[in-house]
Amino acid sequence: MKKVSRLMFSALAFLTIGSTMAVSIGAVSADEVADTKASMTNLSAENSALLAKLSAAQDKVASIDSQVSNKTVAIDDAQKNIASTDKEITEVAQKIVKVQAEVQSRKAVLKEQVIALQKRAGDSVSGNVYVDFIVNSDSFSDMVSRASVVGKLNQANKEAMDAVANSESKLATLKQEQVTKKANLVNTKAQLEKDQAQLTLLKADAENEQASFQQEVDGHKTQLASLQSQLDAQTAAAVEAAKKETEKATIAPTVAPKTGSDNTPAPTVAPKTGSDNTPAPTPAKTTTVAPSGANTGSLVGNALQFIGTPYAWGGAQPGGFDCSGLVWYAAKMAGINLPRTSQEQSTVGTKVSLSELQPGDLVFWGGVGSAHHVGIYIGGGSYVHAPTEGQNVTTMSMQYYKPDFGRRL
Repeated sequence: MKKVSRLMFSALAFLTIGSTMAVSIGAVSADEVADTKASMTNLSAENSALLAKLSAAQDKVASIDSQVSNKTVAIDDAQKNIASTDKEITEVAQKIVKVQAEVQSRKAVLKEQVIALQKRAGDSVSGNVYVDFIVNSDSFSDMVSRASVVGKLNQANKEAMDAVANSESKLATLKQEQVTKKANLVNTKAQLEKDQAQLTLLKADAENEQASFQQEVDGHKTQLASLQSQLDAQTAAAVEAAKKETEKATIAPTVAPKTGSDNTPAPTVAPKTGSDNTPAPTPAKTTTVAPSGANTGSLVGNALQFIGTPYAWGGAQPGGFDCSGLVWYAAKMAGINLPRTSQEQSTVGTKVSLSELQPGDLVFWGGVGSAHHVGIYIGGGSYVHAPTEGQNVTTMSMQYYKPDFGRRL
């Protein structure tokens, strides 16, 4: 565009030389050039508005992706809890069976005790084995001794049976608690899956909207490229016509050139200029800002090695990543411990403005504590991220999808 501006400036300069230049410059007029530029300006304004809508649509898709990923992680956790509860229920059931066996064993012992006492008691007097055992004593001291034995047996048997009964009751309660817990987990998982299905439908609508905006933006780009070519051709024609008119208007009588003492023309030295008679621009100095964290460089490198890895809801392994899963895994490889979700990751470290980003900083969309998308800044106004379902890990310029803020680890 700078070259076009210089050409336009040259054309206008030629068109304003002298009063004799108030004539047509040929097939292409300055008005036509101006009209083309006006069309480009209007189209660029429309394109900017479309890009804003496209960015909002991308943001909506990213937000839904974040919710779906979180649901996926929650479903996986619920499934793990269900499996753990099933295991606990099985273990408790086995303990109950063991206690019940102990009850049967205790009853068998009591039966043997009764049989033994009957043998020692002799003829039944009262119909109660324990009373008969005491009554049929050989002497008073034997009676006292037998009464003591019966008392101890009764107390021991009572304590043993109470302990077994209490244990069985506690195990039965624990088993019921685990069964209830499992039922709640199953319901929670079913609701999460239902929510996930609804979000998937919403995501499809958002992606259709995004695709529509993208199609319009692509159409505008094509029109802008066509208008740019037209403007270049019109400007070149205007410049050529202006030169010819200038040559006609500036014809002057021949004047003998001045000579030196030896009647030879003095040499003429033309000033050195660029190709369009303007000084060549001085290239600007560029500086590279080193990342602040000790491991942020490896964080960038770790993430970049997964370029092309497919997006996966709830994914946090090389086989598939969601946005926060990629950041979490790359950080883990660099020895950095980060939370799993983008919401939690957006609260780690210190907040950084987009103008102060350094390679290795995390970039977020949304708010602190409620971010719905995350990437890793790699420098040069670009970042690496896992975009959305159906796409792969890639890099993107902030010009096309601009984050809201950064965090420095």
